[in-house]
Amino acid sequence: MLWSRKTSYLIVMAGLLALSGCGFRPLYNQPAADSGGGYNVQTDMAAIDILPIKDRIGQQLRNLLLTRLNPNGSPTDPVYTLSISISESVQELGIKKSSFATRANLRISAGYSLAPVAAGDAAAAPDLPNGKILAISSYDISTYEFTTLTARNDARRRAVREIADDLRTRLAVYFAQNRK
Repeated sequence: MLWSRKTSYLIVMAGLLALSGCGFRPLYNQPAADSGGGYNVQTDMAAIDILPIKDRIGQQLRNLLLTRLNPNGSPTDPVYTLSISISESVQELGIKKSSFATRANLRISAGYSLAPVAAGDAAAAPDLPNGKILAISSYDISTYEFTTLTARNDARRRAVREIADDLRTRLAVYFAQNRK
């Protein structure tokens, strides 16, 4: 029993040593101020100015992105602008024999494009990220209109939060891969 405990301890330690030598780095690295090195993607993300997005759902997405990208507020000297277009559709599922829907999927699609603030910088950074993010959130359709409306609004909040998280991760990966 004692020998197997030592063996398992050695295996765990060997695994930890192997992991430390593989070059693994956290995505949202916070280097120490006195380390003199390191790269912080949050610095680049904090330099993004998020353009206004239409409709209430766009306002919710913009507010979440402002919090996730730059917790200190809007950048004072932005380097990039992020433009987002958003669309929403509902797909009814779970149809009863009486032809009433009992379940629905709320599909929210967000197209995004990151561009430099200065027009001359576009040639220097031609590979800035752009793309589409799709979030699908389900909700129940009730016989009571208020209940259905509340469920749809909750599904909308969940989908917008998912889009904001996904976009933050995509931008962080872009900045981590394209270190200055």
